[in-house]
Amino acid sequence: MPVTETEQGWVKVFAPASIANLGPGFDALGVALEGLGDTIQARRTEMPGVRIVEMTGEKESIPADPAQNCAGRAAESVLKQLKGKAAREAGLEMRLHKGLPQGSGLGSSAASAVGGAVAAHLLFGSALGSNTLIEAALEGEVLASGGRHADNLAASLLGGFTIVRSHEPIDVIRLELPSAMRFVVVLPGMEIRTSYARSVLPEMIPLKDAAGNWANAAALVAAVARGNVADFGRAVGDRVVEPVRSKLIPGFADVKKAALEAGAHGCSISGAGPALFAVATAETAERVALAMHAAFQRHGLPSRHFVCPPDNRGARRLD
Repeated sequence: MPVTETEQGWVKVFAPASIANLGPGFDALGVALEGLGDTIQARRTEMPGVRIVEMTGEKESIPADPAQNCAGRAAESVLKQLKGKAAREAGLEMRLHKGLPQGSGLGSSAASAVGGAVAAHLLFGSALGSNTLIEAALEGEVLASGGRHADNLAASLLGGFTIVRSHEPIDVIRLELPSAMRFVVVLPGMEIRTSYARSVLPEMIPLKDAAGNWANAAALVAAVARGNVADFGRAVGDRVVEPVRSKLIPGFADVKKAALEAGAHGCSISGAGPALFAVATAETAERVALAMHAAFQRHGLPSRHFVCPPDNRGARRLD
């Protein structure tokens, strides 16, 4: 799509954080969060290829080599899909501000990958649709997770509540989330690598547990369609992944119990963790956040919390 660049030639893109899985929807469901995310600035250069010239924010352990950086790899994937002379000569440099720490369970790598793909798409006026942009962003996401998982990517790109119905080919369904909903996200002072969190999952599960998750996943979709926050919270139960990954998070059971006792409608692990999320309303969210924070503290873990409305806009240009 054609764009008018800023006076300095920079395009500025914001890609929101996201919660994947939402309890029962492993590798399929996601929501975008308002207020948290990564910001990427990019401009064209005469030198072909992608360069990362600056990184700020939560940048620890994140490589500046574009071939090893989620945003850089995703931007490279977009450039490779340009046609004719543009494909041969396309070059860009980018500045990356990491608003999300790596290994947090909040879609940090996905936000970077989506931001890089969208920035390159806007700069060069590519004709890529949303599914192709997700494919490009997957090239970046694979660096962090070791596999092609689009649940965080779809939510960050499209906003709202997303269902990745298929990865081959990419097929995503998107629904609007009710504005009254609040996601309380509590991030303890630890890191869990996505690749490790995936390695501990069972290869076989009991049919009754799978059926329980299928029912809850369907209930989540129904709750979104009806705009019912309480029903959404009740449906985040997970009988497959949470019992395994919860063992990686000290105090998990107490933190979840504290959230529910403080008025949350539901609570589970955000993505691969260690962040936990609770479903609440504007009236109860801060009380829930403080209760979860105090529970982590009792187990010797510092934490920080965020109260986020849903982000129904997704990745967007800021300048």
